[in-house]
Amino acid sequence: MKSRSLFSGALLFLFTCMIFSVPAFGQANSGKAVIHLGGSYSKALVDDAGAGFFGADVFAGKMITNSLCVGFTAGYDMVHYETTDFIDPLTNEPESFNERLAMVPFLVKAKYYLTLSPMLQVYGAAAGGVYRSIPSLGGNEVGTIKTACNSPGGSISIGLDYWFLLTTGVGFEVEYHMFKVPDGDMFSYVQARVDYSLIKF
Repeated sequence: MKSRSLFSGALLFLFTCMIFSVPAFGQANSGKAVIHLGGSYSKALVDDAGAGFFGADVFAGKMITNSLCVGFTAGYDMVHYETTDFIDPLTNEPESFNERLAMVPFLVKAKYYLTLSPMLQVYGAAAGGVYRSIPSLGGNEVGTIKTACNSPGGSISIGLDYWFLLTTGVGFEVEYHMFKVPDGDMFSYVQARVDYSLIKF
């Protein structure tokens, strides 16, 4: 009976050690590469902005320490989508036009991770680079953007990663982007993103 109790205690101790060793194998930490593939919803926070729309983003980075990750992110963010109705002056028939404004960010991004449990990490991030505006606005403007342009800017965000299969997980991130439109005002948009996350050794 005593040996059975000792054996059970040893198994429990071994199991506890395994649980607390998970961060070494199942989380983003020093020397590993982290990849996030995300689907997002973005909305412009400027005058004349309509509804937001869905987009896609990717992040690839390298863990410099157990907490700091530096990498590159790019995406296609539809920040304005609106349908306008009008009368065609040639045919006198009702027509509709879908206004769209997309942003393509190319950013260098740094994330600082905080580990909450063997499977859960939260992070804060900051990024900087270039935003490419791709408008299809039918002559209108949204936040002083009428034509395609390249603008320097940056973003800040908070997010979390949940690693449920050691090197595979899901994440959620909220990000605020801003940049200066050439010969115009500051442009900003907010983005909510769900990520499929991978760790590469």
